[in-house]
Amino acid sequence: MDSRRVESVGVVGGGVIGLSVAFELASQGADVIVIDPAPGQGASWAAAGMLAPAAEVAPGEAGLFRDFADAASRWPQFAERISEACGSDVGYRTTGSVLVGATASDARDVVRTVESMRAAGIVVEPLRGNELSEREPSLATSLRSAWLLPGDHSVDNRRLVLGLLEAIKSLGVRIIEDRCSQVVMEPRGLRLVLERQGDVRCDRCVLATGAAPPLDGTQGLGLPAVRPVRGLTLRLGAEEGVAVPTSSVRAVVEGAACYLVPRGDGSLVVGATSEEQGYRAIALAGGVHRLLEAGRLVFPGIDELRFDEASVGLRPATSDHLPFVATLGDDRVVAAVGHYRNGILLAPLSAATATALVLGASCA
Repeated sequence: MDSRRVESVGVVGGGVIGLSVAFELASQGADVIVIDPAPGQGASWAAAGMLAPAAEVAPGEAGLFRDFADAASRWPQFAERISEACGSDVGYRTTGSVLVGATASDARDVVRTVESMRAAGIVVEPLRGNELSEREPSLATSLRSAWLLPGDHSVDNRRLVLGLLEAIKSLGVRIIEDRCSQVVMEPRGLRLVLERQGDVRCDRCVLATGAAPPLDGTQGLGLPAVRPVRGLTLRLGAEEGVAVPTSSVRAVVEGAACYLVPRGDGSLVVGATSEEQGYRAIALAGGVHRLLEAGRLVFPGIDELRFDEASVGLRPATSDHLPFVATLGDDRVVAAVGHYRNGILLAPLSAATATALVLGASCA
């Protein structure tokens, strides 16, 4: 379809994927409306913002390496464009990350992960002897294995979504804070039915609905089933005299994954649990305890930081944990769903792909 014939696009969902799609569409001149009851919140607000294309791949997901690497390569320009449009820094950092194992068994797990990364062409450098303590003196001296991933980056997820909201407003995007309950296919366009504010009519729409159940009217269009996976992150505030790691730290601690992501102000994000608990977006004390215990074994200074917040997000997971960005059975509807743990990382790639599908352009 010629992009000039697409007069309006409704984006249903205001998480990082929906906002990124709206940003790309509006940047190409489309008339865009974003519909979400709480734009920028949910899993996007609870995330840590790691941009780690290799470390994010779990067993059975090796096929994602190429997409993750592609998405990571887009991030410098993507962050720059958002910052320019919104007038503020989104906290994009290129400090790399450190991959560590806490015990001898954890170290063996880390080595297997490193072998998989190298097989996929990811640069991973060993940190031997005193190299880890010289690079990250705040980490525990008892860690058994350490590797540097220089290509890993990070972004402050909250500054990112706030920046995206300001950026799309500057591009003329209309944001409606309401819930879309139904998509009605009509001969001359689509009608998006809202819970409180009537209907929105548009030529095409993008479903970026995260972990929410499918909207009425879309069940027969070929959407994959998406389930919520609860993730808990902790936000720890800076305290005078307490130095946090300078790089993101991804650790295996007694068989479980843990990560620590520093912010420029000296605060720290610790994550993350992965719990199959349906739509209960609550923080359980056990999860908080496990994250703090794991974090302490990696970074002993964690005890001296201020406890600010326990954040809960519902990650949208498909059955195979693969994201789904495609045109549906009605070619006026595009879906960008199922990003699971990787919504922040994949945002620029998924947004470009969805935009190309809506406008009928080539995804460069």
